[in-house]
Amino acid sequence: MASVPVDIPQTLQDLLPKWAHFCLYVGRFVEDELSIDLEGRRVLVGLSGGVDSTALLLVLHYLSQRAGFTVGAVHLDHQLRSESAEDAAFARSLCESLGIDCAVESRDVARLAEERGVGLEEAGREARYRLYAGFCESSQYDYVALGHQLDDLSEDVLMRLIRGTGWPGLSGMPGFDPARSLIRPLLLIPKSTLKAFVTHVGVGWREDASNADPSMTRNRVRNEILPLIERENPAFWQSVSRLWRIGRVEQDFWQGLESGACENLDNTRLESLHKAERLHLYKACLDRLGPGQVLSDTLFKLDEAWLEKHSTAVFQFPGDKTATITASGVLFSSKH
Repeated sequence: MASVPVDIPQTLQDLLPKWAHFCLYVGRFVEDELSIDLEGRRVLVGLSGGVDSTALLLVLHYLSQRAGFTVGAVHLDHQLRSESAEDAAFARSLCESLGIDCAVESRDVARLAEERGVGLEEAGREARYRLYAGFCESSQYDYVALGHQLDDLSEDVLMRLIRGTGWPGLSGMPGFDPARSLIRPLLLIPKSTLKAFVTHVGVGWREDASNADPSMTRNRVRNEILPLIERENPAFWQSVSRLWRIGRVEQDFWQGLESGACENLDNTRLESLHKAERLHLYKACLDRLGPGQVLSDTLFKLDEAWLEKHSTAVFQFPGDKTATITASGVLFSSKH
C-alpha cells in the first residue's frame, strides 16, 4: 500500500512557492470560472485514493485554511478488486494525517450492475453519485468536489464526439453541476501536474489496475486514441481547455434563450429566431421531458415541417417523446 508519511505539509506556507501558487490558482478557478464562493461552506471530496482525488483533497485542505471552508471526504469500496480494502485504509490514513473527517462506504457494484442490466463502470458511477447525493440531501455538505482533470476532460470530449453530441455539449463535462452540487476544481489541470504536486507533498497514491482494461470505452480512448491525437497535436490539451471555456460561455447564452421557451414555443417566437436557435430550443424542450437522446436528423426534419406549416405532422423521439406541428407552433409531449 502507498504509505502516508506523518510529516505531510499542513499549510500553504509549508509548500514550495511554486506549489502554493498552484493551490491558489485552483482557488481562483473555483471563484472566477465556476463563480462559487466556498467561504463558510462544507465541501465533500470523493476520495478514491488515486492521484487525482488525492491531489484534490490536499489542495482543498490547504485552501480551506485561507478561505474559511470545511473539507470532508468519502471513499466508496466497489468490492471489485482484491486490494480495495487497502484503498480504503489509505483513504482513512491520509485523512487522519490531515485532520479531515473521512466516511468509508461499501457497495456490491457487480450485483448492482447485474440488477440494473448495465456495465460495471456505469453501475459504479451510479453508486458513487447516489452516495454523494445522500450527503448533500442530509445537509451535511454543500458541495461535492470531484478530481476530474484536463486529461479526463479530453477523454470526455472525444467520447462525446464519438456518441455524436452536439454543441455546446461537445465542449465536455461542466465544472459546476448545480443540480447535483458537484464541483470539479481541477478540470483544466493536466494529470502530470497533479502527479508532480502529490509527489512533492510526499503522500503517494493508489493505482487502479482496471484503468488499463481495454474492454472499457474510456480506457480505449485514454490509452489508444488520445496518444495518437497528441502525437499529431502535442497542444491538444490546451485546445480542449479553450474549447471548454468557449462552451461555458455559449452554454450560459443558450440557458438564457431557453428560459420559459417550452411553455410558449409559438409561431411568433419561432419566427423571430435564427434556425440555429430554433434547433437548440427544440432539443431543450425535448430534453426537459426526460431521458432519451435527441437525434439531430429528426430535429432538422421537424424544423423543415414547421417552416412549411405542415400542421398535425408528428415526430417521434427516443424516450416516447413527440413533437407535433400545430396551427400555433410546436407542441412537445411525453407518455411518461
